[in-house]
Amino acid sequence: MKHLFQKLNEIINEYDSFIIMGHKDPDLDSLGSSLGLYEVIESFGKKAYIFLNDKHLERYNNNIRQALEKMEKDVVCVNEKSYKKITGKTLVIITDTHIEERLEYSKVITEYDVVVLDHHIKNKKYIKDTIFTYMDSNLSSMSELITYYAEYVNIDLDNVIATILLAGIEIDTNGFNLKTTSRTYEAASILMEMGADSILKQELLKESKEDYLKRATHIGGSFMAADNIAMCVINKNVTTKDLAEIAEELLNFEDVEASFVVGKLEDSIGVSARSLGEIDVSEFMKKLGGGGHNSNAATQIKDKNLKEVRQDIIDLIKEYKIND
Repeated sequence: MKHLFQKLNEIINEYDSFIIMGHKDPDLDSLGSSLGLYEVIESFGKKAYIFLNDKHLERYNNNIRQALEKMEKDVVCVNEKSYKKITGKTLVIITDTHIEERLEYSKVITEYDVVVLDHHIKNKKYIKDTIFTYMDSNLSSMSELITYYAEYVNIDLDNVIATILLAGIEIDTNGFNLKTTSRTYEAASILMEMGADSILKQELLKESKEDYLKRATHIGGSFMAADNIAMCVINKNVTTKDLAEIAEELLNFEDVEASFVVGKLEDSIGVSARSLGEIDVSEFMKKLGGGGHNSNAATQIKDKNLKEVRQDIIDLIKEYKIND
């Protein structure tokens, strides 16, 4: 990673201001890596801004919003209107996604130079016009990468930011069960040394009773699409975060080695797929126009309805079983 961090340092030194942007429906990995990058960039004496829509901030639970208020440093956020007031030579850094459709506000990348940092397998809809792109699907999360970057530039992160990064790693690894290497545990150890609070982390990972019961209802309607593959179809509007959480929870059940969750998003049908590792769910998602890691993949489909996507996945599962 040393060469990557040297390259990023060189790039940062060329610009005055930075807009850090994650993906829509930002999770703790997207938020944590954005905040960590914010601190790294500020350590260069540069001005950083996090692009975050107010409506997305509202989707975080009260514990996360309260944690953000506890940070010792002020973090400046911008949105569709305020980012235009940023002055100086400006760079946009995208974290935790490389797909234009998944960005908080894609118009921004047409106005500035762009760097993409991600840990997902490359999708055919990747952002092409960048000055630098780094993607490593072997990483557990962007939180892991940014933790090592902070260590490389020799800064101690704000303890709340360190805690959010630790929670981001835990979320993306499903409790250190998926995509976890010795480097992942080392990153967690570094964050603890920086002051990450395990009690605050648990607070960040809490959810409301309403959300839990809603998810439990969806899980109760799941079924086995094959002897070791679970599937859940949600005929309601949900977020990508909802789909991911249900897909991960289905893996906890006996005999389930992979899971597919399908639901309605704002303007498309979303699919989240998870695996314990033996079944490469990214291959399924690639055939549906998406991608990801062998144990963590997803797609969004605009030209089909829920019933059609459900059948497409069932057909792919049957095909997989025939060739297995």
